[in-house]
Amino acid sequence: MPRRIEEDHNSFRDVVSGKIRKALKKFIKTGSMFKNRGKNGKVQISIPRIDIPHIVYGDNNSGVGRGDVKPGDVIGKDDPKDGKGNQAGQDEGEGITISLDMDELLQFMQDELELPNLKPREENILDETKIKYTNISLIGPESLRHTRRTMLTALKRLCSTGEINKLHEIPGYKDPVKLITPINSDKRYRQHKEIRLPSSNALIIFARDGSASMDQNKCDIVSDMSWWIDVWIKRFYKRTERIYIWHDTVAQEVDEQKFYRYRFGGGTTCSSALKLISKQFENRFPPQKYNIYVFYFTDGENYPDDNGEFINVLKEKFGPETVNLFAVTQIQAYDYRNSVMEAVDTAVVDNVLGDHVKTADIFLKTGAPEERSDAILSAIRQLMGAKGAAKAGSD
Repeated sequence: MPRRIEEDHNSFRDVVSGKIRKALKKFIKTGSMFKNRGKNGKVQISIPRIDIPHIVYGDNNSGVGRGDVKPGDVIGKDDPKDGKGNQAGQDEGEGITISLDMDELLQFMQDELELPNLKPREENILDETKIKYTNISLIGPESLRHTRRTMLTALKRLCSTGEINKLHEIPGYKDPVKLITPINSDKRYRQHKEIRLPSSNALIIFARDGSASMDQNKCDIVSDMSWWIDVWIKRFYKRTERIYIWHDTVAQEVDEQKFYRYRFGGGTTCSSALKLISKQFENRFPPQKYNIYVFYFTDGENYPDDNGEFINVLKEKFGPETVNLFAVTQIQAYDYRNSVMEAVDTAVVDNVLGDHVKTADIFLKTGAPEERSDAILSAIRQLMGAKGAAKAGSD
């Protein structure tokens, strides 16, 4: 009997797991994930109601189940007055809301989008040093004295000399007692070993065009992409720093709230953002210590003579020895020609820029929620996916 229960339990668990995976796929595909950023590390999703096994009336001419009943009769209470069952419906039953850990959702997202695991750059020269006490020394500070090893050594010495049975008068004790009193040669000290570890620091820089052409819909896409990319990268590093850069003709560092909510500015000089970011590498966030990911968002419109300057700064200040990934996302560009993305793509093709520089284009024809969601997911896959990020610090 217990075996049958265990089999039923495993079967029911598989049903629940299947329902959750189906709901998660819908949660991602319909764009619901971009509207629900979770709270306290939990994300709530709805799964269809699961029918608990129960007895139903059916044709049975022999054996258990015979009785004086008619088709449509309900066994138990709350019988319908007309004696007929309910008509079959076409819609799904009312859903059940469940809470999932953000890690579960991100793992499913990784499988669904084929995203790789991120890892530090191999050329990082400044590693973390971990202190691990793995040995015992005869000398050292009293704060590192190993009490158990010290007393054991003293006990061995006293046993070997026969002093272990010697009795000592102790103030406050009526009878003499045996003592274990360590001397200097008995003392043992913990000795540490330095273990060099790859740097686990990450710096995520979000920069966006804040000119007048960046309307509400474009900014909302920036907000959604930035938030989920941020959550994704934080999975792989112990410590994560973030910088938010907003610019029109002049770039400025802003807080997270202003980055997501501040909408309109004046003209556009995209290179101003890169120049401000590069200054942060001099003393504040040295590239040797941080794995740096830069995400720049624009609608492609730039001051005509600034695209060349944008490429020059990108080439000089954002090489593969400096950043793990430099990603440009162009949103609802009026025209690809003469846009920022075209300038970057051309520079990559001509080997002016390295393949750690990635671009993604988001262009919506109807603006429907599912189209918007697919476009955002496709952009994340292009920037962070196995093919796109394989040479930008990923497994």
